[in-house]
Amino acid sequence: MGGAALAALALGALSAGVAAGAPRAGHAHKAPAVFGAHGIKPYAGYEDRFPTSFPLPKIEHGKHFLIGCQNPVNAGNQTTTTFCLGVQAEARALGMRYVGVVTDVTVTKQVSNFNQLVAEGANAIVLYPLAPTALSTSLTTAHKHGVVVIGENVTVTPAAKTPPGYTAQVWEGRAEEAYLSVAKMAKLVPHGKIAVIGIAAPVPAIKFLASQYRVWAKKFGLTIVGEQDVTVTNVSGGQTAMTGLLGRYPDIQGVLAFNDTTAVGAYTAARDEGKSTIKIVGINGSSTGIGAVKAGHVSAIIQVDAVGQGMEAAMGAYDALTKQHLPLPKVVVRPPTAILTKGDLAKAPSWHKELSKITRKHLVY
Repeated sequence: MGGAALAALALGALSAGVAAGAPRAGHAHKAPAVFGAHGIKPYAGYEDRFPTSFPLPKIEHGKHFLIGCQNPVNAGNQTTTTFCLGVQAEARALGMRYVGVVTDVTVTKQVSNFNQLVAEGANAIVLYPLAPTALSTSLTTAHKHGVVVIGENVTVTPAAKTPPGYTAQVWEGRAEEAYLSVAKMAKLVPHGKIAVIGIAAPVPAIKFLASQYRVWAKKFGLTIVGEQDVTVTNVSGGQTAMTGLLGRYPDIQGVLAFNDTTAVGAYTAARDEGKSTIKIVGINGSSTGIGAVKAGHVSAIIQVDAVGQGMEAAMGAYDALTKQHLPLPKVVVRPPTAILTKGDLAKAPSWHKELSKITRKHLVY
């Protein structure tokens, strides 16, 4: 489903009725358990020590807030678009106005968009910083204007200090994504030789993901022989990266890709060289990735909680703006929701359905 259709669904769902068991204001709500983790032990690491939600706020009528969400890629990226749709759906349910902008994976554009949102009177801004230090001056200005800033994956470890200016963070669970990816690969190619497709841009969370692949590969008995970074985060980027990997490591048995579009590109390159049996595991869970799993081109996709991440970001912003449940958690983690494989797709979580469940009377999906 495209971004426009998802947006229409998210807005239309706001008139839906109350679902049974709706969490009450002030209560935390847990992220869903991982679907499809057949034979894979649940992740047990530092991300588990963080809450999975901000306290559920009570809607304060008469408040008129504007929240902006910066899509770090563009409208063509279904995952980042769904993240902002999650922000939008939750914001509308809470009675906030919403504006969305795209940054096209460009640091200078992210900074200028941020400054424009502040100038236009945004009360809250949600973003996935491409290069956190580039926003230092902008964050200082936002703080002076009382703007609440919720960052996604600004830092990814407990030891890392959040840069000044961020009210709170939402993590997508990069450590768990790496764990689940490697655990699944170990079942596909036990003790196999594998490679990694990463990203050339200095995005801290994705660089961390690549490092975590290596940590878990060693524990699961896999050998990572090399890594190739993409300069563009789409299918063609994955195809170019895989061609390079096969040129240097022709006997690899598996590939770990940081997103599903590069995973699809990796399959295309492998197929063109007569090596379509190479196992590929990607991350995100967009329609592109799901289609590749259904076709048998990609072995598995670790599906992220794109809706939940956006939902929590808007919820945390509203809590902060209305001064409810302070002090808020500095970090909440919305970990992956599923390991998508061909046999499980019919019962897998759906971003479409999750967005439809966020309403004014039921603030969580």
